[in-house]
Amino acid sequence: MDKQTAHKILSLAMSQNAAAAAEVFIRSSASTTVEVKDQKVEAFDRARDAGVGLRVIMDGRMGFAFTSDLSDSALKTLTQSAVTNARNTEPDPFQSIPEIPVGAYQAVNIHDPALVRLSEKEKIDRVMAMEREAFAVDKRIKHIRKASASFSESETVIMNSRGASVSFQGTAAYASIEAVAEDKGESQAGSEFEVNRFYHKLSLEDIGRRAARKAIGLLGAKTVETVKAPVVLDRDVVGEFLSIMASGFSAENVQKKKSLFIGKLDKEIVSPILTVLDDGLLEGGIGTAPSDDEAVPMKKKTVIDRGRLTIFLYNTYTAKKDRTVSTGNGMRGGFKGVPGVGLTNLYIAPGSQTPEDLIRSTAKGLQVTEIMGAHMANPISGDFSVGATGFWIENGRIAYPVREITIAGNILDLMKNVDAVGNDLRFQGRIGSPSLRVKELSIGGK
Repeated sequence: MDKQTAHKILSLAMSQNAAAAAEVFIRSSASTTVEVKDQKVEAFDRARDAGVGLRVIMDGRMGFAFTSDLSDSALKTLTQSAVTNARNTEPDPFQSIPEIPVGAYQAVNIHDPALVRLSEKEKIDRVMAMEREAFAVDKRIKHIRKASASFSESETVIMNSRGASVSFQGTAAYASIEAVAEDKGESQAGSEFEVNRFYHKLSLEDIGRRAARKAIGLLGAKTVETVKAPVVLDRDVVGEFLSIMASGFSAENVQKKKSLFIGKLDKEIVSPILTVLDDGLLEGGIGTAPSDDEAVPMKKKTVIDRGRLTIFLYNTYTAKKDRTVSTGNGMRGGFKGVPGVGLTNLYIAPGSQTPEDLIRSTAKGLQVTEIMGAHMANPISGDFSVGATGFWIENGRIAYPVREITIAGNILDLMKNVDAVGNDLRFQGRIGSPSLRVKELSIGGK
């Protein structure tokens, strides 16, 4: 799975006289997932996947085929299939293969040899340690519903007939746990997770402790009266709202009339204290790479600049439709598909206030630490109504935990009413956010 293989496939494709342009995308990956229950291995899974996708353009028609067989006969079949598929599709003037980039690809640090060298025993031991640390926080932690971690590595090679050629390796580790606290007939759950490119930056034991503290902190939770009040949104909650907004930044969704932001380019759409970036070169980011999945160089883009929507995100196809250039957001789910429009590392720029500052400056209101049902929000209208858990704030201090409430409104209205930004940026995969405070939000209680 290297550039020599990619060059061989490319030569075979271009030897088909009908092909005007071709692109080879190779990806191989390996992952290990460990799940522990009561200090015993509940599940252990190892997976490997490798293959190549070939895209050809001929007479304005695009053909695609893929294979996981790299034998000479299979590669010939691959190229013949891609050409045959192109002949059987309708011409589309926007189908194209990106040109060779003007400058060099930027070097990025996304591969951790230490993670690759991890033994199976160490992976299991660390997940067991995460579970033990959660139990050790408090005797009221009675159960761990799930303690798991995954460790993965991948290699990507992209080459096209216009001269673009790039390859890179990456690693990632993910850990999560859900702890259950019980006291006086009441049960509360707390979950925590972390994802990182580098093994030494992933503190599994601390993840376990944080989940346990969350569960303990919610014991004694009660509901509140229905009210409109200031709300401090935990960074992970903001990340879920940003995920809903994210689809609207895609030029593909704008072109299909499925975006929240149609007609809003160059207009103020959120609070002027908010800036949103999509940075494919972010140090250690899960979406970081030298190029997108079309060999277009990655870069840092300001999507929302102090409240104003400045750009949409493009791959090569959608850019040609709008007579512009790709923003480096051509993304694939793997070698079995063609590029769509996706995110690199999308995040809200952090402010200067700590989460504690946001609470201290709130006389009375709600801190939301978890929401349920965010996937039910309407990404086109922005309307949402979600279940929420958190803490009631009185006189700038946490008064008591709160559950069985809802928060409702419109995502853009929520973001327009943000009056303070935290400094605690954290990523959930490709999406990140700090904590935010909203001037007022509808809270549904008893």
